[in-house]
Amino acid sequence: MDAGLAAVVGGAIGGSLAGLTAVGTSWFTLRVARLQVASQETEAARQRRFEGLRERREPRAKAYADFTTGGQRVVDLLLRGHEDLYGALTTELHALSKLRATVTIWGPESVALAAAEVLVASASVSARIARESPPGPMQFIMSSDVAGPLNGFIEAARAALEDDGIDYGTAVSRPA
Repeated sequence: MDAGLAAVVGGAIGGSLAGLTAVGTSWFTLRVARLQVASQETEAARQRRFEGLRERREPRAKAYADFTTGGQRVVDLLLRGHEDLYGALTTELHALSKLRATVTIWGPESVALAAAEVLVASASVSARIARESPPGPMQFIMSSDVAGPLNGFIEAARAALEDDGIDYGTAVSRPA
């Protein structure tokens, strides 16, 4: 084989190897770019979900806090007593009913059900006071009939506000 032919064959082999290297590099670059785009799309979706949860969390928190305050006013009336206890309870129950409607709209269902339990317990105590006119110590004891469901509401509301919308059942561990 003469030197000219060897140079042509060597050039062809070198060019082929350079071309294969360029194709391999291009393929690797394309794959990395696709992975980066997929990662950015996933991050953007996570960010949108987080923003949506934050936007819903603020009015929910206000509705839950307002309802908790109304429920606590009922408990306080029972603990402190009032000259016209039934009338004062009726006024508070009316306000609590409106607050429950707001809580029901914002949900979730577990919190709405807990709010309904508070309202039912408050109405039950109010009806009992209207029927029996119990003495002060009994009213004090009856406050726990409302305080128990109110604490249940607070726990349900706290869980709803802490929910970040991610199902951790498929994750290895929940973040701390």
